[in-house]
Amino acid sequence: MKIGERVYQTLRRRLMVNHYEPGTHLREEIVAEELGVSRTPVRNAFQRLISEGLLSHEKTRGATVTGWRKSDTEDIFKLRILLEGHAAALAVHQITAEQFEKVVTANDQMRKAIEDNSNDRIERIAQANQCFHEALLDASGQGYLRMFARTLLHLPMVSGFFIYSREEMDESVRQHQEIIAALGAGNDEWAKAAMTSHLNGALERFRRSR
Repeated sequence: MKIGERVYQTLRRRLMVNHYEPGTHLREEIVAEELGVSRTPVRNAFQRLISEGLLSHEKTRGATVTGWRKSDTEDIFKLRILLEGHAAALAVHQITAEQFEKVVTANDQMRKAIEDNSNDRIERIAQANQCFHEALLDASGQGYLRMFARTLLHLPMVSGFFIYSREEMDESVRQHQEIIAALGAGNDEWAKAAMTSHLNGALERFRRSR
């Protein structure tokens, strides 16, 4: 992977798991020194992240981590509940053996990351969780549904596991397992209900964290 892409991906992952608090000012020289690169790839990464809305530009302060209103996150969760619930129901009838294995593997990786105590533990949990949800969206077989739902899934304010307790992380894995069971049983109503319950639980955790 080229240096520029590596810097962009690293910063994007950090923003997605709320490594930086909203309102944090990021300076090119400091980030470049931290990542062991020149300022050029950091500047280019900032520009890409600003275009995605993950950072905002300030002339005198460099880039600022975007803040989110509570109502924004509420709306995004509610849209995810509708779209991913529908996707889970469709996936029951469309999922291939390979796609099913990806869903199972992603949840296993999330479980292992939760049990680990490494410094990047939260980031790895978030990545595995994202892989689980993306695999289900792919299995729905619906291009536009997948595109819209993925956009919501990638927004940083709904993908942070820093607000989860260990028990809540374990419960998230258990809920994923229920969705997998519904897929295996070929029960679309169960799959939709399990996904809806799972995301409603995530929404309630967000509300309590505020």
